[in-house]
Amino acid sequence: MGTEMSLRTLLEGLLLWGIYPLWLLAGAGDYVCHRRTDIEHTSGNPESRYHLLQYLTLLVVFAAAVLLKVNAVIFGAMVILIVVHSVLAHLDVSYTDGRRYISPLEQQIHGFMEVLPVVAVAIFGVLHWAEIGAGLTSPILALETPVSSGRALLLASFAVLAGVPVLEELVRTRRHRSDRERRYHEGLATIK
Repeated sequence: MGTEMSLRTLLEGLLLWGIYPLWLLAGAGDYVCHRRTDIEHTSGNPESRYHLLQYLTLLVVFAAAVLLKVNAVIFGAMVILIVVHSVLAHLDVSYTDGRRYISPLEQQIHGFMEVLPVVAVAIFGVLHWAEIGAGLTSPILALETPVSSGRALLLASFAVLAGVPVLEELVRTRRHRSDRERRYHEGLATIK
């Protein structure tokens, strides 16, 4: 029993103090790469929308892990969303390739951002194997009650630390697109 408990504690610590901070650091590095390669003037708003969709996909996975009681359906949905995240990442890079320089460092960072969520969900599945294996013994969507302040803080940290850079990039690329469209329409008006 003691070994099982310490393994559980070790895996929870790995998720919280290893994988999660590494993913946040990779996201910060990716954000810096986007700024350095002038995303608003190159691949622009379409790439930024891919980033928003990828973030929202992981936000749902993260919120489910933090707020909901785990069962086979919830875990299955988390796995499907991780696959959706991977597909979106592929579409993102496919769109961006040729429009914006993707450095070897940024490619390496993308690797971390792809693999870490998969590893996190796999570890989460191991931690909740009994609940997943039991099938549906409770309602499909049941809130983990009470929601501790630690869980709420964890979710808030994800929303802020991962969400703010994505939203700032989206606003910046939209602003540039709006400026470009305004200049285009002003140019048409002067031709008439």
